[in-house]
Amino acid sequence: MRSTATRLARAALATTLLLGAGSAAYAHHSQSQFEPEITVSVEGTLTKASWSNPHTLFIVQGKKVGSTDAPQEWTIEGPTPRQLEAKGWGRSVSKSGDTLTFEGRPRRDGQLELLLTGVTLPDGKTISFKPE
Repeated sequence: MRSTATRLARAALATTLLLGAGSAAYAHHSQSQFEPEITVSVEGTLTKASWSNPHTLFIVQGKKVGSTDAPQEWTIEGPTPRQLEAKGWGRSVSKSGDTLTFEGRPRRDGQLELLLTGVTLPDGKTISFKPE
């Protein structure tokens, strides 16, 4: 027969594990705010880049390819820095002031934000982040 202390310790451990797993799942947000079937290309000048986990983030002064509108500030959410580097796009490849073309899924609510699916770098190299 198990002691009450052992049962309480096991219950506390199980509760801790369940809460920890729930917190991790909550911390990584959904991508449901992005249109799954629409792709937009935005060309512009890179003004800021954040190479930190869990997602890279790029701020671009640009406009949709082919648009005659004035450039606006776009936010581009990318994969992890490691995923970008594995495809050949490291921190030293592009810098503020460079012109890039981003391809991605736009937000459903119309905010100027893309979930990155591809990029054309300043040297003309094109990288895809679409699932194969």
